[in-house]
Amino acid sequence: MFKISAAISLLSSLILIIIKVYFSTSFLPDISGSEASTIFPIQFLTDNRPIYTDPELAPFRFTQYTPLYFFIISLFLKINGWLPNDVHKVFVSSRFVSIMLTVLASLSVAFILTRLTKRKRITGILTACLVFQILAFWILTSSRPDSLVVLLTTLYVTVVFKAITSASRNDLWYILAIFISVMAFFVKQSGTIHAIALGLFCIYESQWKLLAKLILAGVAFFALYLAILPINSIPVFFANIVGGVENSISWDWFYDWTLERFLLQFAPLIIFNFIITFYSLTNRESAFYRFLAIVSSIFFLFATATAFKVGAGVGYYQDYLIIAVIQITLFFTEPKRTNLFKSNILRALLASYLVIVAVHCTLFVYMAYHKQPHSLYTDQYFKEREVAEFITNEKKLTDKEWVYVCDADNYQNVYLKHFLFRNILLPFTDVVYLADRNKIFDFQNFRNMVKEKKIRFVVVKSGDVPTNVLGYEFQGLKKIKTIDKYDVYEQ
Repeated sequence: MFKISAAISLLSSLILIIIKVYFSTSFLPDISGSEASTIFPIQFLTDNRPIYTDPELAPFRFTQYTPLYFFIISLFLKINGWLPNDVHKVFVSSRFVSIMLTVLASLSVAFILTRLTKRKRITGILTACLVFQILAFWILTSSRPDSLVVLLTTLYVTVVFKAITSASRNDLWYILAIFISVMAFFVKQSGTIHAIALGLFCIYESQWKLLAKLILAGVAFFALYLAILPINSIPVFFANIVGGVENSISWDWFYDWTLERFLLQFAPLIIFNFIITFYSLTNRESAFYRFLAIVSSIFFLFATATAFKVGAGVGYYQDYLIIAVIQITLFFTEPKRTNLFKSNILRALLASYLVIVAVHCTLFVYMAYHKQPHSLYTDQYFKEREVAEFITNEKKLTDKEWVYVCDADNYQNVYLKHFLFRNILLPFTDVVYLADRNKIFDFQNFRNMVKEKKIRFVVVKSGDVPTNVLGYEFQGLKKIKTIDKYDVYEQ
């Protein structure tokens, strides 16, 4: 029964990889949700420009995430000799690297189960496939820093296992764990929870000397990353990564974008995790089980708290998912508990569940991408490149001259912003709108630019009235060109 399930799961995962690779080469403007927030920083780094700037000064831009993922993709582009204004190659590079990182994370789960904890190979295959399928289903590891974070999470678990089970009781494994934790923070701010969870585990185990060493090592690693990564200045860096994600709290958003659409399908996993966590902490299971119990609890609480933020999604649960699946698998495959699944009915139910998950996730991902209007997006890419070439070449756009591109439906103008990345004002209009509404930043300078006619070009969907997200009225605009569905105005 499980052999059939493993074969179907492997086939499903292979099909998912093919689907993701195929659609990654397409001209989809957003393959994962807010893909632009990943692509812009990569373009800036590749162009040797700062990725963190003062959000209250032109171009009024936020880089919402920490820089390590952007640095890796930028390095990949530079090695291949690809330019940041070759927009499609930038998108495809980020998407391909994300796929590889997610596959590596899933393989790491199999390594943990089969090589470290000595479970059967079929157990590692089924579990790794399950992790990959759910991550693909949630889509938020595609062309996003999350893909690197999930890989670091699996490495984090691997290293802590070695630290706990090492006969030499050497603290170097724990030091490596805190190094990975700090690295996770510099990929995405949510990686902070890795270090916090490790510290709480030390407190629970009353390992005070180890906790002190980890704090000192963590501070040293943090300072090292600040010194070598492209953060511009510390105040500007934190203004971006804190202020850029300081959005409102909304139950409706959490219900619509996390609970209803993605999380409820995997409620059985969450319930099993809660039960096993309680059992592990009350029955003094092994130290590694206690670690998994504490870390999964902290990760779940953190994910739930942050998922209420406007703009958040189920992606905050990805690291929790990995920990929970490893914990559940290890618990039920312990030699002393193998009799729990001797019943043919239970074995059939579990195998059927894994097959259903595999088929459901594969079909969902395929349909989510297949139903998109690909011919429209392809046409928009080339038309928007034509608009950008008109502005930059024929109209001689120079550095420090600004262009405001109005938002439109069906992702119109998304690629145009990337073609004009050096000169674009307010590339993330939704983030600026929320930051202005919540009084996090003051955009008076943008208002002054509008009033003083310091924005040279405004591009809008043909027939629409030029407006901006903050509601300030443009002055003295003159339409100079219409290219297909795009009106270009100049001040």
